[in-house]
Amino acid sequence: MRAAVAKLIWVCGLAALLSAGCRSPWQREDPFLSRRADVQEQQPQADQGVVRSSYEETSDMGASIMELDEEPAGSAWQSTVEKLKPKNVAAGVKKAVGLGPDEAYAHQRYEEGQTLFRQSKYDEAARRFKKAAARWPDSLLEEDALFMLGECYFFSDRYPKAGDAYANLLKKYENSRHLDKAVSRQFAIGRYWDELAQSKSALMPNFTDKTRPHFDARGNAVAIYKSITLNDPTGPLADDATMAVANSYFARGRWEDAGYHYDLLRKNYPQSEHQPEAHVLCIRSKLRSYQGAEYDGKPIQEAEQLIEQALAQFPTELAGERERLLEARRAVRFEKAQRDWQLAEYYHTGKYHRAARFYYAAVIKDYPDTPFAEMAQQRMQETEHLPPEPPNHFRWLANLFPESRKL
Repeated sequence: MRAAVAKLIWVCGLAALLSAGCRSPWQREDPFLSRRADVQEQQPQADQGVVRSSYEETSDMGASIMELDEEPAGSAWQSTVEKLKPKNVAAGVKKAVGLGPDEAYAHQRYEEGQTLFRQSKYDEAARRFKKAAARWPDSLLEEDALFMLGECYFFSDRYPKAGDAYANLLKKYENSRHLDKAVSRQFAIGRYWDELAQSKSALMPNFTDKTRPHFDARGNAVAIYKSITLNDPTGPLADDATMAVANSYFARGRWEDAGYHYDLLRKNYPQSEHQPEAHVLCIRSKLRSYQGAEYDGKPIQEAEQLIEQALAQFPTELAGERERLLEARRAVRFEKAQRDWQLAEYYHTGKYHRAARFYYAAVIKDYPDTPFAEMAQQRMQETEHLPPEPPNHFRWLANLFPESRKL
């Protein structure tokens, strides 16, 4: 149905343009010929006794040619294409049927909406604010009407519509006068959905409760939090929204996403009250995202650095977490020792004993308080008299190509 209406509007707009006598770009007059005729009419007569130097004639002729060569600012073709855009066609149709921009009408609907809003008639007020915004676009009145539309939905407990209304306001007016209040409303909606998701199943659709979205309340809450940090990154709720996103991912076991957003909070909001908690939860996220010695060791390296920072920066705030942090540091050292031990064992299995002994020695030196140090000491004794590398059974082939040994 919508596609048919859009097609009808487009056809009506095209018909209106054609009926208005829109001139084809190939039918427009030659600007050079028309300009030359004007110049000839304005040229002074010879009997007036005006004497012109060759320099003046040359300069005037050059200026005239430059003017003639200039393309008109808006050609007929460009004008036609612009008018045929769906947005402009729709605006033309609205104007033709009496729904074009009208400041007086928009102000009247806005005042009616304000009166209905004060009377708590939010649904009727929302209809007035919609009309006000539509009839006087790109204005302060539209900005105020879009904000009041969100307020109507918010106070009538239609939070999905309210979230969309505030998002539309901040999308069109990035530095809106209502930014602070719109962001605070968005944060309240996000917190409500986040708490609701803890008691409601995420897989159950919703078609009766107008206070929550149809699907995935927690995911919609995260989207609202991210909208806050995008539209008001330096505002008073930006760090709260970032922390809420990280906590949401942490609660769902998405450790890498949680660690990433905890890192954002630590780096972008150093004065935030969430800093101590963000350090602790970031450490846990990185430890849980670590998959073992066979995989990337970056998470435990970052966790080790965070543990040292937390112990140094928040000795009072994290006094109750100190023992857990020390236990986490021992766990990180164990995992790092295991990584070096397994690497040494890999070279030992391939009979590259010199490389293996290098890593055994590193384990003994760097991790003497782990069980891998004792195991590495035994390996050092076993490989003491073994050849550093396995025998090369293809030496005769290398001797056939002596130049290859210089490469």
